[in-house]
Amino acid sequence: MTAATRARQRGATRARAAYARQAADRREEFGRLRQGGATIAQGAERMGVSYEQARRWDVQLRVEKPGYAPPARSQAMEAARQRWLAKAQARYEAYLELREQGLKPEAIAQRMGVSLGTVQRYQRIYRKHSGIGSWWGQRSAELKPRILACLQQRPGVELSAYDLQRKLSLATDHTYSVHAVMRDLIAEGLAELVPGVRDRGVAPSVAPARRYRYIGGDR
Repeated sequence: MTAATRARQRGATRARAAYARQAADRREEFGRLRQGGATIAQGAERMGVSYEQARRWDVQLRVEKPGYAPPARSQAMEAARQRWLAKAQARYEAYLELREQGLKPEAIAQRMGVSLGTVQRYQRIYRKHSGIGSWWGQRSAELKPRILACLQQRPGVELSAYDLQRKLSLATDHTYSVHAVMRDLIAEGLAELVPGVRDRGVAPSVAPARRYRYIGGDR
């Protein structure tokens, strides 16, 4: 290692140490503001940093300094927060009622007087609370009882995804969801996959086809 390289490394080390001291001093100054009654937003404005940076400082001070205890929300702020939460919960419950009526997101947004983006946010919350990770998962969860009932009415009959869509009057874009439901039913031992070829209809083909058969009553 040359002398010039060692000199550069020492300079970089000193610069990092100086930056760390400066950052610690600014964090301490922010902590004093918070202890004096300033909110995180007020502290961020006084320090000239973003709200997210101020939040990180606040969390770090709580971890590093056991005695760091900025004042809690004022009673007025807490009351306003609780009122907002109550209104938000009421809006979400209104969304659930309209959703149960089978309305589409656009119609729900119009009835509630909110944007479509708000309704889509409610949809994400609903899927999260229901344990459904995606839009496809939501559709599959709704279709599962209908598909299972259709299969139970036809024990031993081989049905393709197209057959199930036709019998349940589903649109053609439900194919993926039908296959997803059938994979779940196969995993639960209620149905089985019957490999074959597309030899039905007016245009026979040797292409592979997936058909399903209900076996729940046989086990």
